[in-house]
Amino acid sequence: MNNPERISSIVLSILGIVIVVDTILAQFFSIGVIQNNLVLSYCIAFVLLSIKYESIVKKKYVVIPMYLMVLQTIYSLILKYT
Repeated sequence: MNNPERISSIVLSILGIVIVVDTILAQFFSIGVIQNNLVLSYCIAFVLLSIKYESIVKKKYVVIPMYLMVLQTIYSLILKYT
């Protein structure tokens, strides 16, 4: 693993964890607001970096925050349409 790939995976991991915690606080405890621009930039960065560095998708600390964001989105849609 080269240095840019390592830095990219660490940044994606930290950013994903921050977004997940922010969304949990906004949805469940009504603290703050969901940062949609940050989520959008994270998703774009995740797609572009996973195209450039294919092994980044195999790291659990990068993929688990993405899975949690998908689960939060599904939960939010269920709450919205029920």
